Amino acid sequence: MAYLDRMIDAETIGIAFDTETTGLAPAEGRIVEIAALKFDLAGNTLGRFVEMVNPLRPIPAGAMAVHHITDDMVADKPPMTDVLPRFLEFIAGDNVVLIAQNAVFDIGFVNHEAIRCEMPLPPVTIFDQIELTRRVFPGLATYSLEPTCRRFGLVDTQEHRAMGDAVLVMKLFFHCLARLGDWTQRLEVLNGLFRYSFGGPMQAAADTATVEMIVGALEAGRMLEIVYAGGSMRGKPRRIVPTSMFNRDGIDYIVANCILSNTSKQFRLDRVLACRVVEAK
Repeated sequence: MAYLDRMIDAETIGIAFDTETTGLAPAEGRIVEIAALKFDLAGNTLGRFVEMVNPLRPIPAGAMAVHHITDDMVADKPPMTDVLPRFLEFIAGDNVVLIAQNAVFDIGFVNHEAIRCEMPLPPVTIFDQIELTRRVFPGLATYSLEPTCRRFGLVDTQEHRAMGDAVLVMKLFFHCLARLGDWTQRLEVLNGLFRYSFGGPMQAAADTATVEMIVGALEAGRMLEIVYAGGSMRGKPRRIVPTSMFNRDGIDYIVANCILSNTSKQFRLDRVLACRVVEAK
């Protein structure tokens, strides 16, 4: 996968992207809106892509409460079989990198939509904005997108929608770069980030509640107690603090600090058998 070894330089084109969905589990849910914002590393906006998608199924009330996209709003919109080719055309390019907040979430949904559409996905490098923010601003109470952007004065009044979040990702990306100083340091940090990509075989899906709990703990820095189907404590509860997530060959992993061993470990998301939040005392 040579594209994952490609170095980021001053000529690289960035694309911040985001999806709004019917739920949290990619194997069960559908995308109802997808947006992307193209820019160069000098901060110039080069293009925008945003489309609503008919998921061909009702949108649950819980999802509507988050993004306020209703069944009526998508009733006359094209299905993903029409939208996905246009999105892939927009992100095409040899010098392009994609950036998303909690990238594993959006990657998982695009992967599953592509499988359902029987459509190949291009080899493309994807960075997770959460990892960049953690590296540049360690120790924040939360790394959720809107609260983090509010902390740095980057938020205008807006609703939670795909293009609005893509804009925030781009703003936060450049805020992080500005903190790093000169371009030598900026490129060193960017090239040191973990690289994701679309495609790859899909693992068995974790249930929605588990995905929601892990993503929430990751963003809030909270401790979890999990039962994991593997390792030295196979089938026994262990406590962890998630620090990041990544996707390798289509399999989602959690990186977390293991409280018992006081070391950083990786856990496959689909092998988490049980999960609960450990409340602070």
